[in-house]
Amino acid sequence: MITTDRDEAPSPRRRGLFTLALALLLAAACTTSAAPSGASADPSAGAQTSPASETSSPLIPVAGYRSTLTALTSAGLARLAEVGGRQPITKLVLIAPESTAILEALGLSATSIAARLTLVADRSALKVALAADEKAAGFVRLAALEPALRTLSWNGAAIVGVYHVASLAEWPLRAELPVDTSIPAEWLSGPLAYDPATAWTLAAGGDILLDRGVAYRAKRTARGADSIFDGGFADITGTTCCSQFGVPRVAAHLVRDGGINGLMRSLFQDADLSIANLESPTPKRWQQHNSGTTFTGNPALLRVIKEAGFDFLSLANNHVGDGGIARIPETVSAVRAAGMQSGGAGANLAEAQRPWLTQVGGITVGIVAVDQVNPGYHARVARAGSAPIGTPELRASIRAARAAGADFVIVFPHWGDEFQSQPTPSQRRLAKVAITAGADMVLGSHSHWASAMEIINGKPVFYSMGNFVFDQNWSVETSEGIVIESTFAGSRLISTRMLPTVIINQSQPNFVDVATDGLPIMSRVWTGSKGLARW
Repeated sequence: MITTDRDEAPSPRRRGLFTLALALLLAAACTTSAAPSGASADPSAGAQTSPASETSSPLIPVAGYRSTLTALTSAGLARLAEVGGRQPITKLVLIAPESTAILEALGLSATSIAARLTLVADRSALKVALAADEKAAGFVRLAALEPALRTLSWNGAAIVGVYHVASLAEWPLRAELPVDTSIPAEWLSGPLAYDPATAWTLAAGGDILLDRGVAYRAKRTARGADSIFDGGFADITGTTCCSQFGVPRVAAHLVRDGGINGLMRSLFQDADLSIANLESPTPKRWQQHNSGTTFTGNPALLRVIKEAGFDFLSLANNHVGDGGIARIPETVSAVRAAGMQSGGAGANLAEAQRPWLTQVGGITVGIVAVDQVNPGYHARVARAGSAPIGTPELRASIRAARAAGADFVIVFPHWGDEFQSQPTPSQRRLAKVAITAGADMVLGSHSHWASAMEIINGKPVFYSMGNFVFDQNWSVETSEGIVIESTFAGSRLISTRMLPTVIINQSQPNFVDVATDGLPIMSRVWTGSKGLARW
């Protein structure tokens, strides 16, 4: 959580005491799965290592990006040598020239786990093998970490994420490995080389509503509005029938790690940069709406968002003018008065389009917030409004962010169709425009569903994170969403992962187990991503 303006230096981050709790949240039950045929490469083909030159490196467990694995343990891997029984993974994938040293560090022998060991030629082949089997895992050296791999915890320690180890000295697994000349030099040393001691993290949530059912619930709970971010780890127990629209509702309840020091609040407080979309404006003359799709929120409720750790709120959306277009600057002022920053709306077009810049992790991050959905609220040269997402405007805003010193640019668009997991053709076109214009990541909103992901020129596009704090409990899909947790070395993205969530009491987001209750949420994302470039 950064509480400074963009022209000020950020204060150091405090580390929370919830490492173990978050590990329990993210640690999926590793169930036995039948091993697919999977291709094993010739161990000697294409290897780019020099066995004559070795270096000690932390060994990091990884899986394919779409895997639901989150953790490995030495005790679990020891079971690979057993015949039958429950196995933690279907197979262990290693780069052949590194395999002897890695197996020795793990206390395993190639002979004892031969049936579950796959050797591949290089890093590229390892990524292919892991992507083909979502229950397979492998190990890579620290310098080989990249976002196309899902980084796992090892014996309870995490190397990436908000709750990563404080330094490499704390990492429990190392080996002497041959030099791999395929790893870019800048990944080995300098500001882009990953070191948890200097890494920074980003936590991003989707749509936040401060009106209608959210405001109603906030008045009727023991902790008031503070309960909104009291979420922890929830179980989805099924569905109930039916909502006013004739579709099932989700049934879920808080299981553990909630309350004032719960997992949800702690994650956003302890991330170095926390952002979301504010779906309801907060003008001075606000009123609570009990129905309909016109939203205004009490500016006093912005306090709970600030205290939950948020640094930046996008105002570029189709509801920013619901309290009156001329009063949009009042929301900008209210967000700032609450101790946060905003972007994507302002007193005129220039202000609405101005990128927000902040210093984090030794670099400058720029956020460009834009709206496609409601042209009626778009700003003009001398009129308040939101920032439009047109192609020339998007390119100009990204250029402006770079010119102002941004080392990493995030585009935060409000776009596409509601209640869909597939991106529209215009979303895909604009995503390509953003990436080719110099954006490094796209974090979308508006669909109210967790939606598709696409990789464009190696950069991730999350088309919609879905609802985060919202009252749309009338369907399963609108009660669920994803939080994006990313880890960086300077301007280099090391890891980005989707943490599935469910909303209870029409207002409170909670994490769910990605391997069980979170599976339908992730399946929705992957179904919407069909045919799109992937990791």
